[in-house]
Amino acid sequence: MRRPSLRSRLIATVLILECVLVAAMAAATLVYLWREQLRAFDLMLRGRADSLLGQVHDAEDAADDVTIDPSALDLRSRDLWMAEDQGGRVLAHSPRWNPLVARALENAARPKSFQLSGHSFRGLVLHGVRQIDADDKSPGIARPVMIVYAVTLHPVHEAVMRAARFLLMAGILLLMMTGAALTFLLRRGLAPLEQLSKAAAEMTPRDPRFRAPPGALATRELAVLARALESATERLEGAFRRQQVFVHDAAHELKTAVTIVKSSLQLLGSRPRTTREYSRGLETCLADCARMEELVQRMLQLARFEQEPAEHARCDLAEVARDVAVQMETLAQIRGVTIGVEAQRSAPVPLSEDACASLVANLLLNAAQHTPEGGQVIAEIEAGSQTVLEVRDTGSGISPEDLPHLFERFWRGDRSRARTTGGAGLGLSICKAIVDACGGTIRVRSRLGEGTCVTVKLPAAEANSLPESRTVGEVVAG
Repeated sequence: MRRPSLRSRLIATVLILECVLVAAMAAATLVYLWREQLRAFDLMLRGRADSLLGQVHDAEDAADDVTIDPSALDLRSRDLWMAEDQGGRVLAHSPRWNPLVARALENAARPKSFQLSGHSFRGLVLHGVRQIDADDKSPGIARPVMIVYAVTLHPVHEAVMRAARFLLMAGILLLMMTGAALTFLLRRGLAPLEQLSKAAAEMTPRDPRFRAPPGALATRELAVLARALESATERLEGAFRRQQVFVHDAAHELKTAVTIVKSSLQLLGSRPRTTREYSRGLETCLADCARMEELVQRMLQLARFEQEPAEHARCDLAEVARDVAVQMETLAQIRGVTIGVEAQRSAPVPLSEDACASLVANLLLNAAQHTPEGGQVIAEIEAGSQTVLEVRDTGSGISPEDLPHLFERFWRGDRSRARTTGGAGLGLSICKAIVDACGGTIRVRSRLGEGTCVTVKLPAAEANSLPESRTVGEVVAG
């Protein structure tokens, strides 16, 4: 089923509202016209009744009565009227007079509408006094007279119907003109929106970049949306690009690890070996498989931390750092380095314990692997409006050329050490993903021959949301 367009909806809505407005205006106009026509009609009705009263004169007989000469009257032939004196004697009436008129009016002193034989009439009853034989010396004789006068309302109906037909034709013409104007104006007004929609439809997985058309950027209401779409698609394109790089690098790393295992097995099977040679070869293969397993585990860990929301997660960074330092005691003894944690009080951060432990472990492990025997790795924690974690070592440092690439996935400044240390270049990428997830920052400062300092700033969490922790002090492993 085809859905109506926004333009057709707007046109239909405006036309419907205009129809309602035109109908209301027409109704109000017709009501006003009807009342004005009735007011003029009532004046005419009363004027005709008064003129009929003026034709009452003295009769030429001994009874000294009054009479009306119908031949002297200039009244409409379709009018219904009747005049009678105070004794009830009919002085005169119209040719079409119907006694039902007097019954319908019921002595109505004001004009009144009624139905007669399926037709609408309006009439009144006029009680007047005619002075007979009046002169300068005598006021004359007062003769009460009752006039019943009714006129058909057909002219009023005709006038109102003509006005209604005019308003109907004018309304239809107005709606047609409005519809044409709306179609033209909306087509021009919505053109930038259609261009915006067309530009969005041209986005493809190969080219996800949104390019805002000039018409949309020139429209104030659409410019905000166009720029937001451009910004969103830029971030989306960057995410796609990083994902492609990640997949490519991950495939390369896994291929390298599989190739190493395959080469070791091929070497073992190339000629007969002693039991000891087979045993050493299998140990080498197992070590390579362990490195490949660690690589896969770190890749999964990185993907999880990049997608894991930080809401409702709380932990004590100081306590987690102490626990990690204790767990790394064996590694510190093997490498002959000292790993210490300095924290004067608890440091609540919006991280899960798993993410926090991975962050500290990666930083301490990375520092320990690049610190020579007899060196130190110190993790110092300061809690305040922000929680700051600094991991300092006395290692060999990092060259300035490598600093911009530290947080890139699978980056290793000294690739020859990867097989020795087991590193895959994902440790700092995992740390950055964890820090970014909770809105923090991570920076690395280093000088060759002097050591490295990694500074992590995390938003502080509510202390009362943490479980009761042990007293925080200093822990040294090594």
